[in-house]
Amino acid sequence: MKLRKATSFFFAAVVAVATSGCNNQTQAYCFSCGDPVAASSSSSSSSSSGGMGGGAPIECTTDAQCSAPKASCCDGVCFDTQTDLNHCGGCGITCDAAANGESSCQGGLCGITCADGYRDCNLLSLDGCEVLVPSDPLNCGMCGNVCAVANASPGCNAGQCAIGACKDGYADCNMMAADGCEVDLGSDAANCHDCGHACVPAPNANPACIAGSCGFGGCLNGFGDCNVDPSDGCEISLASDVINCGACGNVCVALDNAAAGCINGVCGVGACTAGFGDCDKSIWSGCESDLSTDVNNCGGCGQACPAVAHGYPACSGGMCVIGGCAPGFDDCDKDPSNGCEADLAADISNCGACGNACPAVINGSPICAGFLCGLGSCAAGYADCFGGLANGCETDLLGDVNNCGACGNVCPAVAEGSKSCDLGVCGLAACSGTYANCNGLTSDGCEINIDSDLNNCGSCGNVCPMPANGTPSCKLSSCGLASCNPGYSDCNGSPADGCEFDTSIDPNNCGGCGIKCGSGTCVNSQCTCQNNVLVIIDDSASGATSLSTALTNQGFAVTQSAVPSYQYDGTNPPLAGFGAVVLLAGGPLATSYSNDMPAGGQQAIYNFVKTSGNGLVLTEWAALQVSKGRWQTLAPLVLLNRTVAYSGQVTYTVDAGFANHPIWTGLPASFTFASTSNVGIANAANGGTRAVSSPQALDAVALSNANVGRVVHIAHAGNYAPNGWTNANMQKLVGNAVGWVQRCK
Repeated sequence: MKLRKATSFFFAAVVAVATSGCNNQTQAYCFSCGDPVAASSSSSSSSSSGGMGGGAPIECTTDAQCSAPKASCCDGVCFDTQTDLNHCGGCGITCDAAANGESSCQGGLCGITCADGYRDCNLLSLDGCEVLVPSDPLNCGMCGNVCAVANASPGCNAGQCAIGACKDGYADCNMMAADGCEVDLGSDAANCHDCGHACVPAPNANPACIAGSCGFGGCLNGFGDCNVDPSDGCEISLASDVINCGACGNVCVALDNAAAGCINGVCGVGACTAGFGDCDKSIWSGCESDLSTDVNNCGGCGQACPAVAHGYPACSGGMCVIGGCAPGFDDCDKDPSNGCEADLAADISNCGACGNACPAVINGSPICAGFLCGLGSCAAGYADCFGGLANGCETDLLGDVNNCGACGNVCPAVAEGSKSCDLGVCGLAACSGTYANCNGLTSDGCEINIDSDLNNCGSCGNVCPMPANGTPSCKLSSCGLASCNPGYSDCNGSPADGCEFDTSIDPNNCGGCGIKCGSGTCVNSQCTCQNNVLVIIDDSASGATSLSTALTNQGFAVTQSAVPSYQYDGTNPPLAGFGAVVLLAGGPLATSYSNDMPAGGQQAIYNFVKTSGNGLVLTEWAALQVSKGRWQTLAPLVLLNRTVAYSGQVTYTVDAGFANHPIWTGLPASFTFASTSNVGIANAANGGTRAVSSPQALDAVALSNANVGRVVHIAHAGNYAPNGWTNANMQKLVGNAVGWVQRCK
């Protein structure tokens, strides 16, 4: 009976809600909806003591005795089981009272009508309408609607989820329940400790809220709090502060010729000392360039002084100037833009010296040659037949019978004719037969048989070319080769180049075609080689000995002079019997390179090379002696000019055209050694040709291959330098030079 009663109550409640017109899924609160079940229950309760309706109880023994269609006979009384709370749906089925609501019987089923704001969310009639949905956070506004709020306990207000209470340290600053207590008052710099209390940032620093109090939030990028005082924020710019560069306490130091600098947080070069520049942009070298003297950075970084024609540039006071002129040239117009423009050897306006203009020439023009003024050329039809520069081109060659066409050409008497000078030509009568007047002279008439004359072969003026080292021929008016001169041969069989080889001196055709001398020297058609070498020593006898030993080891017969070069007079020893001389003039005592050589010694060496055709090897000191006004007899043999000296590591590199030359045999293309060296260029006026260059010494080796005698000039100072002549490559170079100048290579 209890189960039936509960079940009937449940269905009655559902019917009651359904018939009331309320829907707890769409209407949160339905507190006065005109519930008919409740009305029915009220009327039924009046008859709960028995009977039907409002009249007296109807007694009965069976249901049939009750007048209502749905009435039942219960305990001898008729009851309406559709509406009676004590007999709802059947006799004895009682509808229990409901908490927070009223019970009812409708259609024979028990139900509950909840009071305003209450709901039966667990659907159990025992506890009635147990939930107040306007304020229950677990059933807010409707059954099962559970409220959840961030950083707070949940609440329910008028059926809407709300914030109950924020957790400690949190607050609902935007007054929106949807995101709960969204602000952490202990760390939010915009709401620190209280909503709306924003922290003000310190200079160059980020604001911060720490445990609910405004504080220091860290420096902006590139700044530092180096005094550890948050009141002035991050007071230091680490990108530019030289005592806090990149980090607090990182002090930049001053560099050479420069103040300390801090650039983008890295120590570097600050302001340069006046007159200096940081041209290599290296933080290690500071302001390394002296802008007042550096030719590559003259007056400013990258401002290289331009090359000087026939000279070299210099930087003075930050301005580019001419540092000096090459020998034979001068800056006569004092205009640095065109360099050393005057060629003193050939300039008629500056002949031998600036301002020395060559005088005008009568009927001609002047010339400057070899630094001296002279007569250059005559006007057409004139010549300098006598008197030289003093009277100019005084002779009219077109009409003077005593100088007809050329000085001293006197027109002779002509057989069967008369002499004349017409436009510079002596006249004569017509010729007959196979002869002709080919020389234009009247003295010998028609003097030439053009059938056999070498100079007029077949016609006047057709000169049979002189074959090299041979004799020409003219036969039947045709030119040919008659014979070769003694000591010469026609090895290729072509008369066009005559007897092209001098077999008396040609090492590749010595005494005959194709005979090659291994020694490299051919004398009187015989292969020979003078292998004796004289080393004229300097102050360092031991240094000279080391070089002599190296030459001996290379196969030369070496003799050392008894005296140093400043005492050599040509007899100690005499030069006869030697093929080459190695002339040293250095040494640690400065005696050799500070004193002149006796005149006899200079003349003997000059004749040894220029007259006898032997060889000479010179070192740096030859250029020094000439630059000091000494060695004037030997000066024409000196192949290097001198500007300054250089001490340190020197690199010699052979010029491409001399890579296969005998002086470079067995040497690498380039080698480096310690040296004190002459700095200068080859003396072209003396026939010097550079064979080896050096970044430090400029022209390191120059040579002259004159018809008579050979010379090699090496820039190395030898015994003046600490290593003397001990470098193996230098010993080999000197040996190669000796072999070449004495024609053994």
